Formats: sequence, C-alpha cells, structure tokens
Amino acid sequence: MMPTPIWNERALFIKKEKAVVIADVHIGIEFEYSQQGVNIGVQTDKLLERCKRLIEETAAEKLVIVGDLKHIILAKDEEQREMMRKERREVRKFLKVLDEYADIWIVKGNHDGRLQSKYAKIFGVKGMQIDDISFAHGHCWAGEEIMNGKIIVLAHIHPFIRITTKIGYSYLQPCWVRGKFQREKFLEKYKNGNHKMKFIIMPAFNPLCGGIAVNREKMEEAMMKIIDIEDAEVYLLNGLNLGRIRNLR
Repeated sequence: MMPTPIWNERALFIKKEKAVVIADVHIGIEFEYSQQGVNIGVQTDKLLERCKRLIEETAAEKLVIVGDLKHIILAKDEEQREMMRKERREVRKFLKVLDEYADIWIVKGNHDGRLQSKYAKIFGVKGMQIDDISFAHGHCWAGEEIMNGKIIVLAHIHPFIRITTKIGYSYLQPCWVRGKFQREKFLEKYKNGNHKMKFIIMPAFNPLCGGIAVNREKMEEAMMKIIDIEDAEVYLLNGLNLGRIRNLR
C-alpha cells in the first residue's frame, strides 16, 4: 500500500484506505497578511471547494491532514487575539463542512497547539500510522512506534524547487520530495525502526504559504536532520521528475 500523488494537486491518495491526504492548510494565514497590509480576503471557501472536489473525484471516505490545519500560533495583543477568534471560526466551519463528506484525521503540526474539534480525530505531534504508512508533520521527532513502516509522509517545510534559466532568471515551483533516510543517523535515533523506510515530503495545500527551496536552503529541523536530502528526488505537481537534489544545486 503506497500513497500516490494526485497530479496537479497538492494531495496524495491512498486507494486501499480510500483516503485523501493533505498538509499545511494554514487556515487564517490571510489574517496575518492583512495585519501586514496585504488584503487577500478569507480563503476558507476556496480551500473547502478544493477539498470537496478531491474527496468526490476519488470517492474518498477519509481526509488525513498532516499538520498545520490552522496558522496563528500565539496572540500577543488584542488585534492578534481578534485574528485568532476569526481563525477559530474559520477552522470550525472548515471541519464542520468536510465532516459531511469524509472522516477527518489530523496529525498536529507546530501551528496546531490547542486544536480541538468534535468533527475530527486528532493525533499528537509524534504522528500516527495507517497500516505500513506513517504520518508526522516533521517539525519534531516522530514517535518510535511509527518508524517501522514502509514510508512516512512528512510536511512542515512547504518544499519548493528553485529553477534557474540559462540567462539567469529564476523562479520557484512547489514540489514533492521523495527519498530515503541516512542509515546511521536513522538508527542512532530509532534503534528499532526500519532504516529502509522511505519518506515523502508534501507541498503545502494552501498556495499562500511560503516555503523552502530544497535545492538551495538547509533543512536542519528534527526529521530533516536524518533524511538523505542529496539523494532525494524532486517531482513537480504535474508529475515531472526533475531528478536528484544533488544535481539541482
């Protein structure tokens, strides 16, 4: 059983489980942009429509969210507290609507601190496992108990690839990153784990999110410390395999 990218979408599909998988939805990020003077408008309905379409087109019965459903982490003043209240309403709306379409499972990310909902089954930051597929957001170490599967689905870094043309222009494209772990570092952290397990890093579902150019920037946070990033392969959303990251520097 392997998760399969839905091409031209920022989502995976697990056929056996009838599950759509997304990550980094960041509901409420537009409120932070607004505070900085960039008025985008509430994006919840657009995110909902994309999710509903994915569920309907795949006949999915489950929606798995691999962390960062919401965006705002901390409110330091009244303006930010009001933003957090707005975000809370949007999160509730998002989950309530999608609950009519599929069972919702959420693995907490670093933005999901106090996330609670009667509309979803919520797992902690150490992750969870469905059969031989593990899921963890990736900002902290995944639990030992889920590191014995065949593949782990990670998120958090919002991967992009920086592409430079012959005349020097460059641009960013969201991408998938797929590879293996560094054996020695993996076993040092997870002595009883499966060091042959593969990983896949998901692009952020919300296109308003920034991210990391995996062929230009260092990734040194928790799970990223033990992946073999140089040998990992990059795929664009349309399925085009750009090759290994070491050849894209």
